[in-house]
This record gives sequence, structure tokens and C-alpha cells, in this order.
Amino acid sequence: MWRILKRIPAQHPLAFGLGISTVKTSACDLLVQVAIERKKEIDWKRNVFFGLFGFTYLGGFQYALYVPIFGRIFPKAAEFAAKPIKEKVKDGEGLKALFGQLFLDQFVVSPFIYFPAFYAFGEACCAEKPDFSRAMDAYKENMKEDLMACWKIWVPSMLLNFSLMPLWGRM
Repeated sequence: MWRILKRIPAQHPLAFGLGISTVKTSACDLLVQVAIERKKEIDWKRNVFFGLFGFTYLGGFQYALYVPIFGRIFPKAAEFAAKPIKEKVKDGEGLKALFGQLFLDQFVVSPFIYFPAFYAFGEACCAEKPDFSRAMDAYKENMKEDLMACWKIWVPSMLLNFSLMPLWGRM
């Protein structure tokens, strides 16, 4: 049974990424609402927002970015990820591609696409009267704190992701 199940992500990476990203993002919000915020009632509208954001951005957009787009921009990325560590440290082109992916993801995509999308999506889903300029103002106000928190977690995580995972498994 395990052999069959572990083939699903490789055979259907987009569907797998969409499903995992949706469930994971929704479950994380439920955990925060119950365990951290200690809400007496679940905010289902907010939870649906997180699920939809997980599906569209984390599952859909990031799949498109990490698999076909990064695969074209960095054609040796898959080959580099498959190498043993001993060979990776000697592969100058592969290391350039690794750090290029990390730079684009964390210092271009995160500040200029991810966070604006997150704030805009939240405004669209959760505000009574969505105002996207208000969403961008909120992002500008929180930008430094958001990016520092993002980079503390995602720079090392994506360094591992881009150096070890096959393209299809990056979700």
C-alpha cells in the first residue's frame, strides 16, 4: 500500500500540491484559532480564506513557479537536486542555480508577489467592503516584520527544498 501511495505525488504533483496546500493551510488556521487564539467559536469565513489561499497561491501559483518556471530558468536544477552532497559542493553551476532560485523566491517573489497577494486575498475574502489600497497599506505597515519572519523560516527551508527535492516534490 505504501508503495502505491508514495507514487501519487510524483505521478500527480499539481493535484497533490493543490490538495496538500489546501488542507495544510486550513488546518494550520484551525490550530491557531483553537490553540493559540483560544476562540470559543471557529471563524469559518477566515478558515475558508486560508483554504482558498492555500489552494490558489500555495498550491497553484507556487507549483507553476517552482516546477515549470524555475525548471526553465534553471535547467540544471533537477539534476543538481538529485546529486549526492559530495557532488553538489563541487558543482559551481548547480550552486549558482540553487542560490538564484533562493534569491528569486525570497527576495523577489515573497516581497513583491506573495505578501501583496496574501493581503489582497485577505481583503477580498474577509472585509465587508474590500479596499485593495487598504490591503497594500497594511502590507506596507507590516512589511519589515513580515519579511523578517518569512526569511528566518523560509530562507533555510527553501535552501534545503531547492537543493534536495526533485522539481515535482517542491510543494
